[in-house]
Amino acid sequence: SAPQPRLRPAFSTRLSTYSIKTAAEKLGRRDWSELTQGNKIVLPQRVLSQLQGRSLPYTQFQICNPECKQQRLYTGPLDFCAADGECYLPAWMMRQLKLKEGGTLSVATAQFPSGVFARFQPHSSDFLDVSNHYYLLLKTLDHFACLTAGSTIRVTDGSRTHLLDVLEVRGKPGQSDASRGRAIDLTMVELEVDIRPPKDQQPKKPAARPQPEAADAADGAGDAAGDG
Repeated sequence: SAPQPRLRPAFSTRLSTYSIKTAAEKLGRRDWSELTQGNKIVLPQRVLSQLQGRSLPYTQFQICNPECKQQRLYTGPLDFCAADGECYLPAWMMRQLKLKEGGTLSVATAQFPSGVFARFQPHSSDFLDVSNHYYLLLKTLDHFACLTAGSTIRVTDGSRTHLLDVLEVRGKPGQSDASRGRAIDLTMVELEVDIRPPKDQQPKKPAARPQPEAADAADGAGDAAGDG
């Protein structure tokens, strides 16, 4: 079937972006951290007021760098208490969007289904060495609003940070999806998770067996040498 045209979001705005760590230090918010924020965004109260005033939902958003639009991430709100004209993101998300402190972020409403399945690929086999890596991934996703296919997430085991690519996501059939299969909501879902072999684990190639012709030729060469 032909790809669906991208729907114009019902609401969009541009905001100056700062990392959650920078904002937490500035505002004295000890409850904000890269670990507990997941991939959620802090938006200004004005955005919430505008959405409520237009009877628009305010739980799903899409964000991108206006200077680098090919990378689009989907997210949800952690809070609506950022300074007017500002928003706060995890630093690792800012890096994926190629944003620096104070850079401009395009924020728009979005619509995507509840998740039922997600497939991941760790960058390193070190992740599989963590004894409870599957549980660790699920606990990390508890802090996430959603997942974006084609993005990379961070999982921390307390001493090391592991990177995992989101290879594929699937939402509940029949639910509205303006992301065209790229995003799933993780709110109150039972997610089936598949972990593929890590990027640094190259499959071993089977040893090549000598072809019969080659073996016969070798025998013939040996016979000829013996005749001499």
